[in-house]
Amino acid sequence: MELKNLEITSSPTADLPPEIEEGNVEYKLKLIDVSSERFEQLVTQMKWRLEEGYGEAIYKVGVSNGGCLIGLQEKDLERSLCTLKSMASSLDADLTILRYYAARNQAQDSSKRVAEVLVRRVSGKKELLHLKIAVLGDCGVGKSTLLGVLTTNELDNGQGKARLNLFKHLHEIESGLTSSVSHEVLGFDSKGNVMNYSDSRTAEDIMLISSKLLTLIDLAGHQKYFKTTILGLVGHAPHCFMFVVNARTGLGSETAKIQLRLAAALKIPLFVVINKIDACSAKILHQTTDQVNQSLQAICDHRSYLITNSGEVIIAASNFSNNSSLRSTPVFQVSCTKGNGLDLVKQFLNLIPMPCGDIQVRSEKKNYIEFQVNEIYYVPNVGVVVGGLLSRGTIHENNCLWLGPCENGDFDYVKICSIHRNRLPCQKVQAGQMASLAINNVNKEKLRKGMVLIDQNSTQPCSCQTFEASVTWLSSEKVVNKGSQVCVFIRNIRQSAVVERITMEGDDVRIRFRLKKQPEYIIEGNRIIFRQGDIIGLGIVKSIVPLPASAIT
Repeated sequence: MELKNLEITSSPTADLPPEIEEGNVEYKLKLIDVSSERFEQLVTQMKWRLEEGYGEAIYKVGVSNGGCLIGLQEKDLERSLCTLKSMASSLDADLTILRYYAARNQAQDSSKRVAEVLVRRVSGKKELLHLKIAVLGDCGVGKSTLLGVLTTNELDNGQGKARLNLFKHLHEIESGLTSSVSHEVLGFDSKGNVMNYSDSRTAEDIMLISSKLLTLIDLAGHQKYFKTTILGLVGHAPHCFMFVVNARTGLGSETAKIQLRLAAALKIPLFVVINKIDACSAKILHQTTDQVNQSLQAICDHRSYLITNSGEVIIAASNFSNNSSLRSTPVFQVSCTKGNGLDLVKQFLNLIPMPCGDIQVRSEKKNYIEFQVNEIYYVPNVGVVVGGLLSRGTIHENNCLWLGPCENGDFDYVKICSIHRNRLPCQKVQAGQMASLAINNVNKEKLRKGMVLIDQNSTQPCSCQTFEASVTWLSSEKVVNKGSQVCVFIRNIRQSAVVERITMEGDDVRIRFRLKKQPEYIIEGNRIIFRQGDIIGLGIVKSIVPLPASAIT
């Protein structure tokens, strides 16, 4: 295997942390003259790393298990990469060299270098790597336009042409403002090539030929639709946030700043895209970049760093899943009319890994099913179909699950007749994935958004209408009164609630809420966001008051 003619980037300022057994990153000092028995062991090890990374693994060749950047001579590095390529081929995976960097001990041998390599399964092999990215930002910053350009490969005409395919309603087209939650897909094949709607591809085509799929969740930026934005945030459980800023006007309104506070409070990785850089002077762009940096430090306690080249993208992507611990946020500058910076954003989207927390949820909650009902359809010749997010467990065809709660708090026992993911039929859906489920034994008049499908050892689950949460404040105003009414958001639930009690012990503020309309399925540990006018709080459910169980329906 010939070494790619990549520029040698500067060596990291320190050795890497020691290799760990979990995760999708593997260190290899060298892979030379490998016996057949050793080769099989290495393939098994690579299979494990690919499973840990949902079909992706990062190999760092020339690095010891302790993280020391020892490096290899060119011939030894080439032979090691040939072995690595053979390992990947045996698992139906492709290999892409991301970068080379010099070994740290240059005093001994300046010709030694380290290779960082991406291994990714070919499309259609095993489970598709799927990331959900929520797009935030003020109204008018060009969020929908940016998504339109990324998903079609066509630049905008300066009048919003690129965003038209994302809008669902006539008033959105007329006003240019997003009022609902919309989804678009962007894929990458095993070699990192972009798979989008260009060349007359459909969404189904993209999903079939991609090894990595991104669902881009376009959320409203206007204050008028802020409730819809919050529900989109908590109901879709995104893996990361893309926060879009207008280069001319900066961070924008107070609503945009609250969105940023929410993103920080949810402890989900974040990156920033400064859009419309073609429409402002270099001086204004510099001021906006400084403002973004100051806001990230003040609101998120993060420093920002501007991404200007491919090498910086690779470093940013490799650190991204640990964003909250590193307290750093990558910033991109783009133009949707000229195309500046878009290739760097695409490269970053191709390389960002699945967050570690999502993998932990997959393994820890595999025996407990919880599916959030976000959409309800009636399909001719099929029947009732519910769409939503599987937050825990695994659902297979013909599973029988509890669906509810109904208005009286009861659950109905239903059967899963068929499953579709990414508009294609499949046999199962796993934690963190969106899916549509055809169900029977259900009265469609009783269905509503906010329900769940769960499995609790074949006993009917309980619902609740009253619960207590430990809360913190995201707004400058930090008071709600006993007896007042707030809007609460929990997973896919949005409902009005009455504040029944407020208790304070030191910094711990606890509020007891009572839902006004109907009982919901709420459990301890659920995250809650509540709002009353300009007052916004976030918290964790600490206890519930379950409704008495009725007879099984």
